[in-house]
Amino acid sequence: LDVHLGKLARRLRLLGFDCRYRNDYDDDRIVRIALAEERIILTRDRGLLKRKQVRSGCLVNADRPEEQLRAVASRYALAGRIRPLSRCPICNGALQPVAKEQVADQLQPGTRLHHDVFQRCADCGQVYWHGSHAEKISQWIEGLRKDLDHARDLPGR
Repeated sequence: LDVHLGKLARRLRLLGFDCRYRNDYDDDRIVRIALAEERIILTRDRGLLKRKQVRSGCLVNADRPEEQLRAVASRYALAGRIRPLSRCPICNGALQPVAKEQVADQLQPGTRLHHDVFQRCADCGQVYWHGSHAEKISQWIEGLRKDLDHARDLPGR
């Protein structure tokens, strides 16, 4: 994803999709990565997609991240491939189960007391658990799934 799509990258990662994004990637680097890793380029920059080296890309027209997400998810039929909370929304690394004892020193006392199941990012080491924030994210994902299913069932789709 190009520099203009950071919030979309975070949302796609929350859904479990592998998204290469950094706000310091220039267009040449984005194209090189897409070619080397056989990735689709998502961009708001029409000029980037006009480069003859670009094999697969999508111009994201919507301004708001939720609209961007719905457009991308619909275009690439992502609804059935959502794997919620399996990637780090910060760095894109895979989340892996980790024993509470291994991360206890990184937890606030309340978290240590009330939670027993944790995941840690394999790349950046960030620790995650299913607290109130994860519940809100899960509700958001469920609503998105319903919206995508409904849109897919509309005539002409």
